Amino acid sequence: MSSFTIYKLSTAEQLDLFYTTDGKLNLEEVSRAMNENVATIGKDGKISGEGFINPTITNRSGISVLEAFGTDLVNLGNYFDTTFHEDNVTITESQYTFYSKSRILITENSDLILKFDNSTEEKVKGKVKALVEGLGFETILFKLDDSLLRRIQNNNDFTWSAAKLDRVDKDGDKTTKVSYEIDLADDVHPSEVDEAYRQYGKMSHLKFEAPYESAGSTTNITVSLYNNGHRVFFEEQELGISNVHDFIVYLMNKLNEV
Repeated sequence: MSSFTIYKLSTAEQLDLFYTTDGKLNLEEVSRAMNENVATIGKDGKISGEGFINPTITNRSGISVLEAFGTDLVNLGNYFDTTFHEDNVTITESQYTFYSKSRILITENSDLILKFDNSTEEKVKGKVKALVEGLGFETILFKLDDSLLRRIQNNNDFTWSAAKLDRVDKDGDKTTKVSYEIDLADDVHPSEVDEAYRQYGKMSHLKFEAPYESAGSTTNITVSLYNNGHRVFFEEQELGISNVHDFIVYLMNKLNEV
């Protein structure tokens, strides 16, 4: 399951190096800055240093987008090899590290998206974000808080199917957390759990279907939002032949509009 995190870029406290006169990010200038800090790549193609890879400007959902990879070192921990030789048992400790990557998408509207294909890639989120900040930006996290999750739950453009509430505070009820799902096929009987607890806790997770039109047809894409880490997960295989990054930019815009 793919995931991404959204930020807003700001240069409010710095020289306005990347803006054009119409207030849009000058993605060509940002790309040039990225190319001054490229990742080290060996002759065999193996990545051996932090930096950016292959910044490219494209168009997603009618918006100009600068896309690149950001790389940094991941430490998976210490490992031990035990060997036996000439009546001696030797234990050797070694550290396993490698360079991982995340996909970077920067829009002309100063949005930053860091996209991850797996949990290992998520380990470099902070360092890749720092790489982008090193270009002269400040980053502001797009928070998936209780208020936003509830607005999405009540939005007729989406069909929600599961939720989690933390910090439940209901008189006479010792429940502190509630996770529940609803049957989307049953539009007659409302969820008793939802009716009993919806207004008594802070929403930390919401799962819903987002209709997405591509190649002349509409597909419902399963999306999950988590307050923990402010992460957006989606079922990439449900997109079929549709471009994943087109959908990410589309979904980001929808979340911004709610």
